[in-house]
Amino acid sequence: MDLSELTSTHAVDGSTQDSLSPPAPAVPAWRTASQVGVEVAHALTPALDSVRQMQLTGRIDRPSLQALIVRIEEARHAGILGQQIARLAHGGIRQQPEALNLSQALQDLLLQRQDQLNERGLAVKHALKPAEVVADPTLLSALLDAMFEWSLRHACTPVDIALDVKAWPAHAQVVCRFGHTPPDLAQPAIEAGGHNKLDCLWWQLLTQLARTMALQLDRADSGREARLTLEFPHTVNGNLEGVTAVEWSSPASDDARPLAGMHILVIAVRREVLNQIRQTLGPLGVMVHCVGSVSAAREFCQQGLPRAIVYESMVYDAAFDALRGDIRLQCPELAWVEIVDQGDAFEISSFGGMSMARVGSDAIANSLPSALMFELARGL
Repeated sequence: MDLSELTSTHAVDGSTQDSLSPPAPAVPAWRTASQVGVEVAHALTPALDSVRQMQLTGRIDRPSLQALIVRIEEARHAGILGQQIARLAHGGIRQQPEALNLSQALQDLLLQRQDQLNERGLAVKHALKPAEVVADPTLLSALLDAMFEWSLRHACTPVDIALDVKAWPAHAQVVCRFGHTPPDLAQPAIEAGGHNKLDCLWWQLLTQLARTMALQLDRADSGREARLTLEFPHTVNGNLEGVTAVEWSSPASDDARPLAGMHILVIAVRREVLNQIRQTLGPLGVMVHCVGSVSAAREFCQQGLPRAIVYESMVYDAAFDALRGDIRLQCPELAWVEIVDQGDAFEISSFGGMSMARVGSDAIANSLPSALMFELARGL
């Protein structure tokens, strides 16, 4: 998958993917460089032997020529994968998230890869439940493509792909399982030099994509079988409460709606306050994530920080203060707006202190958008 469609930015936009505890670990630069070297050498060593043989004989037959072309292409592709991993690791990818049918995306990928499956003599068993997630289309396509390619390159048994939605939190999960080692091999996944064959560049690209998209990624190796789990925290559902109550409005014009596409976390206990905030922010084209407790807010922030947090004053306690302190250390420019019970009050934060904007519960419709825009502009 070519990631050239994505544009980069060094503005505050990149901070939305940071978290108190990154969902997927970063791929160390030395590991990527090492793996590029391993895969390039693996491809070019037999290619060099073919060239030397051609020098000696002055000729090359068609199968040997075809094998040489394949090896050179493998080395070239290893370099391209290394560049893509480095670009994602550099950060600042400008994402354009939208609601996407994850089940349909997987089905489309299976249809596109059918010829490749037939050529390799592999089968894919799939059980896909309906699920819709909010993600950048290009990154999601690249993620699924990397998962599929990684699986096919190592599978020696049918590949099982399942899509389900967890009961709580209601996050979509993609599970991919396959056997990677024939029964007659004693050392399953370890190659010469101590390299785990599963830790190839496709795996590193998959890991970096998951980190960029703030997804949970887990891999379990049981000697001869690998199980990959991808969890999507931004799953669309109809709940009013909980970590996964995601609302997405596709922006018609970003110039007309300056908050369009931003991630806003709402911590609210009372349903009427929650509904007011949702109704106010919905037309602005933002992504609204609603939780009903500080613990749920911390869990959400561990999966990826929003651009702003709007919270009801009654949730303030020691746990909230600790969460705010942790987030300020990680992302001091994140905007905070408190909803208070003081009628139509509207106060902006000071520039020197630790205060934040406050909006009265009767002034949510009129003042909350202005408060958010001011706080976000102050952090630029």
